[in-house]
Amino acid sequence: MRLLFKIQFAIIAFALLAFAQTTFSQANSTPYPFTSSLVPKDAYVFYVIGDWGRKGKYFQKDVATAMNTCAAQAKPKFIASTGDNFYTFGVKTTTDKLWKKSFEDIYNGSNIKDIDWYVVLGNHDGYGNIHAQIDYSKKNLHWKLPTAYHSYVAPVNQTDSAEFIFTYTGPLANTNSASTQAQWNWIDSSLANSTAKWKFVFGHHPVYSSNPLHGDTWALIEKLKPMLEKYHVPAYFAGHDHDLQHQQPKGSSVDYFVSGAGSKLRPSGTYAHTKFARSVAGFAVVALSGNKMTVWFIDKDANVIYSYSK
Repeated sequence: MRLLFKIQFAIIAFALLAFAQTTFSQANSTPYPFTSSLVPKDAYVFYVIGDWGRKGKYFQKDVATAMNTCAAQAKPKFIASTGDNFYTFGVKTTTDKLWKKSFEDIYNGSNIKDIDWYVVLGNHDGYGNIHAQIDYSKKNLHWKLPTAYHSYVAPVNQTDSAEFIFTYTGPLANTNSASTQAQWNWIDSSLANSTAKWKFVFGHHPVYSSNPLHGDTWALIEKLKPMLEKYHVPAYFAGHDHDLQHQQPKGSSVDYFVSGAGSKLRPSGTYAHTKFARSVAGFAVVALSGNKMTVWFIDKDANVIYSYSK
């Protein structure tokens, strides 16, 4: 009996040690500068920012400056936008003044001005002309939005690749009809047929959120979450809630991040799934190296306020 107890104890201890070695998160009471020493030299790096387009106001320009500062330390392969690219009613045309006031004249730092942006559409973009944002891809080759939902495959090293799937959650989050089935089928097919080592999904609406204004998106919990788990997606990135969040539902293999703090903020909150949530202007840096993914939340002063690895 004692031997059985020792064996059981050893198994539990080993499992706990293995978990500790594969996941690590840290919320920093004292922010520290983001430097190149934090990122493996062979890492594939991308940034995630959302809810930003406000003519440089509400910390938008500050966050853009922080992105440029961080890019001097670890230059991203691309920048992912989680939507609400232009407030309050999107853009009307490809020559709308907001392109210059909220995008071209803001993210023009020397380290980021030539970086590609892979874009999702948010609800505020839908209040305007989403086809103008799609057509802008032909005018500015750094703006990657060929269709309302799209994907991108990139090599992360000599042998492995990553697939990035950009969804249009506006219809998915608010309707459950035949009109949305084509996109659901596309998401499922894209994930099922992907041969990439890493698969990431981006959308405007969070699956899980502790923000008191919106909270969880039940349509995505019902239909998207099972796909993410079935196809071993390590992380889903969203915006919509104007804060930075990391949600980790119990028993889930998927980490849910909200990077929607590109400009105007809202009060944040916490609940059972919350690993981190803070109402602070900023963005996310993501690095892939070997079998490891690391996410840093960066504030408007280019300081790390949270880090997570698995």
